[in-house]
Amino acid sequence: MEKIVIVGAGPAGLKAAEILAKNKKEVLVLEQKNIIGNKVCAGGLTNKSLSFGIPDNILQRKFNELIIHSKNKKSSIKSNSPFIATINRKDLGKWMAKNAKEAGAEIKINTKVDSIGDKSLIANGKKINFDYLIGADGSNSIVRKNLGIKTTKILEAFQYVLNKKVKDIEMYFDVNRFGPAYAWIFPYKNSVSIGTGADSNYKKLKVSEVKNNLDKWCIERGYDIKNARLCACPINYDYQGHEFGNKFLVGDAAGFSSGLTGEGIYFAMLSGSDVANKIINKDYDYKNIKHILRVKKYEEIILRTLEISKSITRIEYNLLINMVKFNWFDKKLIKLVD
Repeated sequence: MEKIVIVGAGPAGLKAAEILAKNKKEVLVLEQKNIIGNKVCAGGLTNKSLSFGIPDNILQRKFNELIIHSKNKKSSIKSNSPFIATINRKDLGKWMAKNAKEAGAEIKINTKVDSIGDKSLIANGKKINFDYLIGADGSNSIVRKNLGIKTTKILEAFQYVLNKKVKDIEMYFDVNRFGPAYAWIFPYKNSVSIGTGADSNYKKLKVSEVKNNLDKWCIERGYDIKNARLCACPINYDYQGHEFGNKFLVGDAAGFSSGLTGEGIYFAMLSGSDVANKIINKDYDYKNIKHILRVKKYEEIILRTLEISKSITRIEYNLLINMVKFNWFDKKLIKLVD
């Protein structure tokens, strides 16, 4: 029986593990942390992500309106039914790990990969053989490093999670403070994630400036962050391939996250599914990954135009705010996430 070792128990790795195990493959998932799903993430899910069967009982909140702000304008995207939800990443990880285990996959936590060879690796000092290796270990992927792939396109995400009930899910565009990125307010049942992101390649604002601007912005809006812990993590959107002989990269490790929005859960699950199907069927054509790459191509064109100058960025975001006032435009945007 072919043995597949998956490094990383995030959405990409666990989805691959579930599919492979269901197809009678021997699957071992190695997770460095002691808690699956413990990652800095706003936890936003669109209907596309929910199409993977994520149950309502592990969702935090569902929304049929997303409020959008620019510096001097406000509008919203509305629908008759919910089109966006929030989830705690630990809850998502627990649910996906349960599915993978029930399918027959083995998951080991507190297991750090030290080195990787052609057909084996060393983890916690012990040798583990494999026929295929899947790197699903995030932006700082050891599998990616083993393949000699450098990463230059990185978003730095910052967030505070406050024990405060907030009604609306919101996005704020402020070019002077956040550059081409946005600040978010993503409510959960009894708490809220408030954060933003910064592209390390954006020369007009340093990452440290964006962090300081987030702090000021939170205080101005009455959010008490004095005793809150700032959490940060890198998001890799630098795709340079996903199949390398008997080794594969999925999710953040491959750079499948969006450089425009920072969203990564949906593309992670799609890429994990595709790599699993490729291992099962050598003729599989990566239809989902091809879709991801088409979307990423257009997103990065938009991102590069937003980075040209603050004036252009401001014009484009004001145009977006004005356009979402029209129902027909809302329907088009919502269709993109359905």
